[in-house]
Amino acid sequence: MAQTSVSGVVKTDDGVGMDFVSVIVSPANAPKTILASVFTDENGKFQMSVGSECDSLILKASSVEIAPAQITVPNRSGSYEIIVDNRTIDLKEVVVKSKKIYSQGDTINYNVGSFLSQTDQSIADVLKKMPGITVSDAGQISYQGKPIKNFYIEGLDLMKGHYGIATNNIDPNNIATVQVLENHQDIKALKGLRPEEQASINLRLKEGVKGVFNLIATLGGGYGDEGLWNNSAIATYFRRNSQFLATYKGNNTGEDLSQELYSFDNDYSRTSNISSISMPSAPGIDKRFYYFNLSHNATFNNVYRVGKSGEFGINAAYLNDRDTRSSSSSTTNFLPDGGQNIVDEIMQGAARMQKAYGDLTYLNNGDENYLKEQLKFDWSKTDADSRILAGGGDIVQIGKTDTYRLLNKFHMTHRNSEDRGFEISSLVNFEKRPHSLSVSPNLFPEMIIGNMLYQHVDYRNISTENSAGLLSALKVGNFTLHPSAIVNYHHNALESSLEAMHNDLTLDYLDAGLGAEIMFNIRKFHASLYLPMKYRLFRLDNRIDGIITDKNRFRVEPSLNLTYKVNSSHNINASAALNYMTPSIETLYSGYILTSYRQLSAYDVAGLYEGMNQNYSLKYDFKNILSMSFAGAEVAWYRQSPDVLYGSYYDGIVQHTISRRTSENSNMLSAKVHASQGFDWRRLKIGASVTYSYYDSPLLVQNDVLRYTGNSLGVNADISLTPFKWLAVSYQGNYSQSATQPKRGERFPWLRAVSNKGTLDFTIPGGVTLTTSLYHYYNNFNYGDRSFLLLNAVAKYTIKRFSFTLSCDNLLNRKTYVYSNLSALTESRAIYNIRPRSIFLKIRFRIF
Repeated sequence: MAQTSVSGVVKTDDGVGMDFVSVIVSPANAPKTILASVFTDENGKFQMSVGSECDSLILKASSVEIAPAQITVPNRSGSYEIIVDNRTIDLKEVVVKSKKIYSQGDTINYNVGSFLSQTDQSIADVLKKMPGITVSDAGQISYQGKPIKNFYIEGLDLMKGHYGIATNNIDPNNIATVQVLENHQDIKALKGLRPEEQASINLRLKEGVKGVFNLIATLGGGYGDEGLWNNSAIATYFRRNSQFLATYKGNNTGEDLSQELYSFDNDYSRTSNISSISMPSAPGIDKRFYYFNLSHNATFNNVYRVGKSGEFGINAAYLNDRDTRSSSSSTTNFLPDGGQNIVDEIMQGAARMQKAYGDLTYLNNGDENYLKEQLKFDWSKTDADSRILAGGGDIVQIGKTDTYRLLNKFHMTHRNSEDRGFEISSLVNFEKRPHSLSVSPNLFPEMIIGNMLYQHVDYRNISTENSAGLLSALKVGNFTLHPSAIVNYHHNALESSLEAMHNDLTLDYLDAGLGAEIMFNIRKFHASLYLPMKYRLFRLDNRIDGIITDKNRFRVEPSLNLTYKVNSSHNINASAALNYMTPSIETLYSGYILTSYRQLSAYDVAGLYEGMNQNYSLKYDFKNILSMSFAGAEVAWYRQSPDVLYGSYYDGIVQHTISRRTSENSNMLSAKVHASQGFDWRRLKIGASVTYSYYDSPLLVQNDVLRYTGNSLGVNADISLTPFKWLAVSYQGNYSQSATQPKRGERFPWLRAVSNKGTLDFTIPGGVTLTTSLYHYYNNFNYGDRSFLLLNAVAKYTIKRFSFTLSCDNLLNRKTYVYSNLSALTESRAIYNIRPRSIFLKIRFRIF
């Protein structure tokens, strides 16, 4: 059954568009039957898809502010006007409250004022209280358990993936509405041709904010074991045709500034460190408690509208950070013969990092033509040193890393009136990562002469990924065929030197072929089968040995996606995919590389081996906007069939990387249920999720292949409540338990961990807001006291443009935190130094 696209506008005789009007579509031969419904937007416009075999449709418009009206139109795609009359209704005295959440077609609107409290400093604080929306510790926003695709402010993509800068710095009092754009196809030329599963978010500003320059500054000072400071400046300017956001932040109080610079646009790095300095690992508590830092960052973000459908954006940022850590730890590896290899370490280290990026983006997003050109530059530099007491010796490390990256992305789409056209995308990446590691004394005297080791590695990548396809090249009934061509090329080079041990090799990878996407649409059901047929060529050139190894294969990597939209509340999705692993130059070098102060790595399994991955999933989503209910469930199965296993051989403090051909498979079954419920009563929100996973995997240890199984269970909960105007309460909690068992041994004890955070905000007479936060951590593997408590207190007073905040962190003055973990067949325990008690005064004021 073909789908009819019905759009139009509801307006009065004088041409004024009427917002939030209910528009219902019914068949002319059955007026009481509802085929589809939608609310008009702020301009009175509406759009929806209808599936019906009748000849005519009835469009009915109604709301409190207008007299009901209806028109009859032919059952074919088109745009229509519904002219309505305003009406006045005499009502008894009532209190009118705006809805907390309401929908307009595929757009869900959250009224920010209904979730805002006095202590919220940024829009991220408010997003966490909205049912159906979650914000991760790294700042990534998810809707219904899936990460969002785009983040807009008044319809413009100001941040280009770095939206943590906006969510952590924009004043929530300036935001009127948070819009979740479901099924949002951001490329207008692909609307109706390619469905979109990820939602996007758009912030609607208050009218009084638009066209007004805002500058907010913060100055702060205090004392812990040393003098403390925390300063910032945030400048914003939002106009209809341009937007501007610039920030500066600096502190030594444990506030992590690097998180704001994370990019969520999937532009991953093609290189990584092969040789790295060993630093104390992060414990499982809030980072502000263990992060001894000295940090500065500055960001600049600007976007301009160009013409009717274009925009040009500039984004840049710089970070300078010093991180000092200290810990003592014990790591136990369980061996195949029943023995244990135990390594005890006392470690102190400092890492100094500089990081910068710059993006230039041009976008033209018309109804028939789409063009995006983006140039990105990334640079980072890290200098680190640490001192370790281990194995009865004093070990000194120095590590350096420089990373340079230039990335260009191009995307073009053209669509004609018959829904045919073409799509082209291209990516070009240049990347270079020289890095080094110095270690003294030498822990491998039997293999390397000398007391000090100096490892240098240079890792480079040049790659391009290209595709071209036709839109709706062939239509037969409800079937549509989209053919495409793919050409990808990657050149990786690796050079290393460690005394007399050297590597000099390149790995070239060509992936070229044809693909076809077959789509089937009928009313509420959508199916997509993608069949790429590729020729894959690998060439490894080991220049030291003078050996060139070639491998070529024809591969088919199919993927299937099925979606059934039962109605506006229920949605079911199933997917399946098969793909092949790509050989990595990081596991192909034959000369030894010092990958850490106590680990030497080389790979003696020759050949360009692939492996196969399979994944299958079934998902269900539910939402009811009127009751503010959101829920979902997912079951997934992953199967990995590698050609080569990589593992470790332990010999006291030192460790060697080993590899072996294999026919073993790894399997993992996972399940997740999540729910989020909002209430009008006292602004209550309750969110919860339960995850379970079972895995059965091989592990290479001491030249033996062991199979082990594992189970893990996780429960998360978050609650926010405002029982009175002067009192707000929030809670976040997590419970996890996991255990592993070798196939030839007994199950290890269950590792159980709990983390709880409770916050209480109350306002006392005089306008002073007091906040107390209690953190509780529990780990049953810890020795002695398995529970750990931390307490913070804050007093805040606001007068006109000034806000004064007096805070005291770690009131109980805890000095260390014990952290235990169990992963596969490795158990670890660490005692980590944390920040001492501190007192701090911060003044925040609006300059403009």
